[in-house]
Amino acid sequence: MLGEEAITEFGAHLLRQGRSRKTVIGYQSDLRGFAAFYAKRHNLPWVVEETTVEDLRAYLDAQPAQAPTLNRRLYTFRSFFKYLVRQGVLTSNPAEMLEAKRVVQKERYALPADELARFIHHIPHPHVQAAAWTMAYTGLRMAEIIFLRMMDVDFEEGVVRVEHGKGDKPREVPISDALRPILSQYVEQYRKGAKPHERFFATPSTGGLSPTHINRVLKQTSQALGYRRYVTAHTFRHSFASNLIRQGVHITLVQKLLGHSSPTVTSVYTHATRDDLYRAVQTLSFEEGQA
Repeated sequence: MLGEEAITEFGAHLLRQGRSRKTVIGYQSDLRGFAAFYAKRHNLPWVVEETTVEDLRAYLDAQPAQAPTLNRRLYTFRSFFKYLVRQGVLTSNPAEMLEAKRVVQKERYALPADELARFIHHIPHPHVQAAAWTMAYTGLRMAEIIFLRMMDVDFEEGVVRVEHGKGDKPREVPISDALRPILSQYVEQYRKGAKPHERFFATPSTGGLSPTHINRVLKQTSQALGYRRYVTAHTFRHSFASNLIRQGVHITLVQKLLGHSSPTVTSVYTHATRDDLYRAVQTLSFEEGQA
């Protein structure tokens, strides 16, 4: 089977499985990159049955990419050839012999609740400040905040509806008692006449908020407070998750609030300091005669 035909069929399979169109395009882009590499390497069109582990390894080694990108391409290959094995096109998966690159995870930057509040109180821009409070109390991503519409904030039901989250998975996040008056005051002061389909966070001049503008204001606030590490929009999401877990909220609930597909992804927010570990071991007490 020619590579392009296999790529098209694999893409259709992923769509039937409920994968987002953006994800499918990413997979197909990786595979077409390999097809071009294979054609140049062998001076022949890519026929999937002729693929060897050496071809795949040579392609990955030739890519000037960081470990996460290389591992994503490796995952693409494994999924693609696994599909072809299931379809009977191949008898074995050549990508199974490839090893993933070690990824050094960066420490998630999160602020404790009191420091987070101090930072947000110092944000000079009212629209960005309201957006920051919302991210801190809901864990919404930057893109989710930017595209949030007036109709998505339901005060009657007490929820924020995220219609187009990552992976196109909709979810609802409850509006906490602390966030409700902040959003109500923002609407009353800045968005009282806005129509349901218009952006919730918006300046009069642009009708919205841009990522560039939000990041610029957050950087300026970080500098004004003397932070050595800049606070970004993602810092609020990290802090939201970390502070919930520190309060004893179960990880599966945090997972649903964040819109993660697996608790494994959410587990990166379970920070443990030396004090946390010290308090944990202090809970143990073994005495003679105890059952």
